[in-house]
Amino acid sequence: MNGHQGDDGRLIITFFARERPSNAGSVGTSRGQDDSKAQSMACGSAFTQLMEPQVSPASLTLEHHTRVGPGIFQSRYSVSLPFPNPKKLRHHASIAAFEALHALEIVFDIVPHPPTNPLRPLKLAVFDMDSTLINEEVIDELARSINLTSAVSAITARAMNGEIEFEQSLRERLALLSGVKADVWEELKKTVTIAAGARELIEYLRARGVMTVVVSGGFAPMASWLKEQLGLDHAFANHVRRPISSSAVRRIDISLNQLAECPPNDAYPYTHLSGDLAPEYPIVTPEYKRHVLESLIQEHSIPVTETLVVGDGSNDLLMLHAAGLGIAWRAKERVQREAPQRLNGTTLSDLIYIIGGGVEDGNN
Repeated sequence: MNGHQGDDGRLIITFFARERPSNAGSVGTSRGQDDSKAQSMACGSAFTQLMEPQVSPASLTLEHHTRVGPGIFQSRYSVSLPFPNPKKLRHHASIAAFEALHALEIVFDIVPHPPTNPLRPLKLAVFDMDSTLINEEVIDELARSINLTSAVSAITARAMNGEIEFEQSLRERLALLSGVKADVWEELKKTVTIAAGARELIEYLRARGVMTVVVSGGFAPMASWLKEQLGLDHAFANHVRRPISSSAVRRIDISLNQLAECPPNDAYPYTHLSGDLAPEYPIVTPEYKRHVLESLIQEHSIPVTETLVVGDGSNDLLMLHAAGLGIAWRAKERVQREAPQRLNGTTLSDLIYIIGGGVEDGNN
């Protein structure tokens, strides 16, 4: 049942204090002594007054303002057509000034046909992998295995900040990695770390029946591993070709792909990677990431408004903008500026509060 009349929507605004209690990553934590009453009041009535001219000619009615977690507050407004653009709100100078004055980060979300409960309607969540669901950049870890960290990391940083085209940067970095041992994936699985709050966030989404997907400009063996670790529904990533010699070749199945391995040769006395991408598979470019999102939306008849995308690099921007709610997580400088929304917390479980999973869940 729709809790609003006519064409009204719901504007959801979540306020994150830049400095929060140490237990901020635990959803539903009891009220702490460190919460700022002044901050909460500012997020309520004062912010409503600030918002009214920004959403005009739409009308704005504050339905509810509450603390949903340690140092986290949320306001829910009934808003009429024409709905305000959340991205424009986030980038407005007056909003930026309010954030700076009150030491906040603010996330704006619009729900066209909201339910009566506080849960944001959501059917699909798509995540980047490197520096999002995991803490590392896998290609940099590959470089570390052959002592080329500095050279490869420099290209990675430029690519993630949008200074060079992603496909060009990927091919340049892979060329430097020719000769990496083919069993490097098994070693990486021992050292790569899953980001704080990722397990909690994915468990929460799965409990709500949300389809969860990782789409990565990284590599299929690690995306496949992460899919199994977190219980994701789908994984999409790049495939690396291993050189094939005239000697006998054995094939191994790594979940998303069958990869050829060749025995040691004169150049490399061990089974190794070639430094090339497998030509039979698409390269996971920014356009391909958006394509994955749009294809899943179409295949499963999911309203765009009921999708969430989270990523940190410039190659995530297209899919961030194509989602109902696109959030740049601890993102690169350019992405912070251009993304629809951004958040710089210490745990991905912060995102649970944005979509209605705070302390109010137990009361609805």
